[in-house]
Amino acid sequence: MANKNRTLIKLKCSACEAINYYYWKKKGAEYKLNLKKYCSNCRKHTQHKEFRK
Repeated sequence: MANKNRTLIKLKCSACEAINYYYWKKKGAEYKLNLKKYCSNCRKHTQHKEFRK
């Protein structure tokens, strides 16, 4: 069950634009996530940026 204080966000690869990861983030947070993660589409570590609909 989802916590009411958090929202689900997606992380999109900056190279191939594939959505690979999902994270929970606190509602009203001022920061945007920008993580270096493994992309199975590119088969290498790339920057993944926060993406919302």
